[in-house]
Amino acid sequence: ILQAVVSTQSTGENAKSVIEKQLREELQAKKEEMERQMQELEEAHQKEIQSLQNMIETLKTEQEESKLRLDEERLEVVEAKRRIEEERQALEKELRKKEKMIQNQILGKASESSGRARISFGIRNKP
Repeated sequence: ILQAVVSTQSTGENAKSVIEKQLREELQAKKEEMERQMQELEEAHQKEIQSLQNMIETLKTEQEESKLRLDEERLEVVEAKRRIEEERQALEKELRKKEKMIQNQILGKASESSGRARISFGIRNKP
């Protein structure tokens, strides 16, 4: 009987050992699967982070290029305004010159007319 009890205990311990071994193996397999899934998630996360960083860099580059274009356009506008102002000043100068020339012509004709009138007047008074 003792042998049967020992044999039963031994069989029970073996069964317990087998079950424990199976549980450890299952737990190990689940742990490895979870670690693999975590690794995949981490890699996907890293790819997403890299993608977002690339997008940020692209947007920064585009923003800088846009800013440079705006600066160039502003400079072109300033330069165009400067040229327009120079042309306006040149036209005003030319207009003043022409006005003065016309005034001089009018004054010259007026003085000639008054000079002739004196001469004419002087001739009429002599008879």
